[in-house]
Amino acid sequence: MTSKKIAILAAAIAAGSTVRAQDVEPSTETARRSRGVVIEEVLVKAQKRSESIYEVPISISAFSGDTIKDLGLTDTRDLGNLVPGFSYSDSGYSVPIYSLRGVGFNEASQTASATVGVYIDEQSLAFPVFSKGTNLDLERIEVLKGPQGTLYGRNTTGGVVNYISAKPGEEFEAGVTADYSRFNTYDVQGYVSGPMSDTVGGRIALRQIYSGDGWQQSLTRPGDSLGEVDKFSGRATLVWQSADDMETTFSLAGWTDRGEPQAPQAIALRLQNAITGQILAAAGAPSELGLPDSVRNHPIVDRDTEDNRVADWSDLPWQINETFMMASLRNEWAITDTNTLTVLASYSDFENDHSLIPQSGLSVNNAEREITVDTSAWSLETRLDGIWGDNMDWLVGAFYSHDDVYEYQSVYIDEASSSFLPPDPLNLNLLGPIVGNRVDTYGEQVADTQAIFMNANWQLSDSVKLTTGLRYTNEKRDFAGCTIDSPENSAGIGYGSLINALSLASGGSGGVSAGDCLILGDEPSPIPGGPAVRNAGLFEGVLEEDNVSWRLAADWQMTDTDLLYASYSRGFKSGSFPVLASSDQRQYSPATQERLDAFEVGAKFGFYDRALNVNVAAYYYDYKDKQLLGRTYDPVFGPLPILENVPESEVYGVEFEAQTNPIDGLFISLASNFLQTEVKKGSTLDREGNEVDLAGNNFNFAPEIEVTLIADYTWPLTNSLDIGVGGDISYSSETNAVITGEELFTIDAYTVANARVHLGSVGGDWKATIWARNITDEVYTSGMFETGADTIARYVGMTRTWGISLDYKFN
Repeated sequence: MTSKKIAILAAAIAAGSTVRAQDVEPSTETARRSRGVVIEEVLVKAQKRSESIYEVPISISAFSGDTIKDLGLTDTRDLGNLVPGFSYSDSGYSVPIYSLRGVGFNEASQTASATVGVYIDEQSLAFPVFSKGTNLDLERIEVLKGPQGTLYGRNTTGGVVNYISAKPGEEFEAGVTADYSRFNTYDVQGYVSGPMSDTVGGRIALRQIYSGDGWQQSLTRPGDSLGEVDKFSGRATLVWQSADDMETTFSLAGWTDRGEPQAPQAIALRLQNAITGQILAAAGAPSELGLPDSVRNHPIVDRDTEDNRVADWSDLPWQINETFMMASLRNEWAITDTNTLTVLASYSDFENDHSLIPQSGLSVNNAEREITVDTSAWSLETRLDGIWGDNMDWLVGAFYSHDDVYEYQSVYIDEASSSFLPPDPLNLNLLGPIVGNRVDTYGEQVADTQAIFMNANWQLSDSVKLTTGLRYTNEKRDFAGCTIDSPENSAGIGYGSLINALSLASGGSGGVSAGDCLILGDEPSPIPGGPAVRNAGLFEGVLEEDNVSWRLAADWQMTDTDLLYASYSRGFKSGSFPVLASSDQRQYSPATQERLDAFEVGAKFGFYDRALNVNVAAYYYDYKDKQLLGRTYDPVFGPLPILENVPESEVYGVEFEAQTNPIDGLFISLASNFLQTEVKKGSTLDREGNEVDLAGNNFNFAPEIEVTLIADYTWPLTNSLDIGVGGDISYSSETNAVITGEELFTIDAYTVANARVHLGSVGGDWKATIWARNITDEVYTSGMFETGADTIARYVGMTRTWGISLDYKFN
């Protein structure tokens, strides 16, 4: 097989990557089996150049396009059940939160960047929400574990997910895949690809996922359902070979989500209003009496329920209304036989047009959200690589990006304790909230980032190589934000009146009207030595930071199939301002940048001419200033969110992966991650405003044990037909949704199993698959949070589904 074909197909599970035999031209040197899934040596771009996955001194997992389809991955969130150490949690704000090896940032505003960077063809998807429609017509996915700051820059302290899209080849090809499954769900995707002239190739791919029935069922209204899906994605790619030494790739991609959001399960009630709580405590009465009657008497979901479909929501017109578009350009110019100049440029635009998200898990409006977002991001990277002498290759580059985010949220709190709803035991709703039934939050952030970087591989001997990397980054963020007394407030005196009273009580000027910013800030007293004055107004802040990241790695190619490596790298995540419900300007203090020093040793072994691959890696992270969403305490509004830094933490663990083709047609992959996380120094506040020492606590959303087993067996049915069975099972141990480790937020251990039976032609032109996912109907938690009103709610994974898939290729 030529290196070009290997690079095009590069479809494997790192440390045992998998690719299907029918996808490649058989070769006695590389192909292990003629049917089913086989182990194949491939090229990846973990270090921004094509290299064999077995020779890169980084722990990597990669998946082919066919594997992605078979396992039912629709976007980055699904990797959580496939890559041990990779976790996804639902924020409750239609923003996914990713973590890798316990390194994550559980902050849900659009302005927040992830600790796990997501890229498409090496082009940055600047914010996690951009990644919700990326699983379309892929060649492979690469998951790089550990800090990747030298080559990928900021916001990669946990690692990188790099999507590689399929490109047009030298011959015409087309394909279509159609799924029909439970809840009247259709998933149709197809592509057309081929040469348009002697120098231009094109490829178009489209995908539509639509369901006619919602999969969730109302707890209080039998027959009412939620969760219909309506997603569309597309990509058009042109590759222009303008000269023998120059190639330009242009891509235009996008997706829309017009489906219904998932409703959380309310598993506990807890009074949010601090004033009411203090009055009840002084009277010796239980805090539950401070809840509105409609909330206190509302049924909630038993946290040990075996029904993952049950949830609740009010009668608002729930809908997601998101649109994403991205244009990207890649130009490669082979200046000489050994030097290549590469330019990457991209522009992204994301809009969330008044999506309505149920958040309380109740059938009344206790903390529901209407979200409006307008985000644009563009970036430019230029790099030059080459070879110096016989023993060194190098790469130098520069990077610039500009992000502009506008976010506005309106919170529906018609029946929440924070609205000061008077007692209404008969549910007559005659009086309504005393203060108000709407409160809005606003934030706008502009970030400019510049960086220069370099990387070099030094071949010290025939078998020993040294890798060095360095990156300098400067970033500036301008932010403005506040909480607003909603101009659409239709009940009560308004939160502006309450803030006016608090301001006047401290000697401030008051004067807040509907639509004004509400947050209070400290200003010097007009009386020398007097107490600070509290006035409301817009918060504006600037955060400018710089950083130096590096990587030092050594690897020893013991044999043609065995590699040992050790590395020391530093990564960082930039600081950011939050968009959150606030009463005080101190809540808008930014989290400053975090730093992670990672030490890793690993080995990649190939046995029996690579019919068996075994990979193992051990890592230790010295974590400084970890960013987290903590608590502050307001004497009126109770516990409120705030961004904080934990000064010292550590992470360590061991990964193990093994893949084998023990007999013709049988493939088995076992992957696991054993993880320990611990805060060494840091604190936050509890719900009552008391300081909590976090030392000794584990990270949230960081299970200690994760294991995934994948198996597939294919055998001949006739001379022209193959039949096979396959399945995968993943296990995740117990963890917690909050870093304070409160028992109420425990996320139980769970196991998810999937199965499939497939029949297809020997040449791979067509295949039919009957499949089932979550076959045991396991109830497992994908996210849990305190809603900001009076409930603790969780998101659960998808219930059992089954369906049939038909795949046909026109070659």
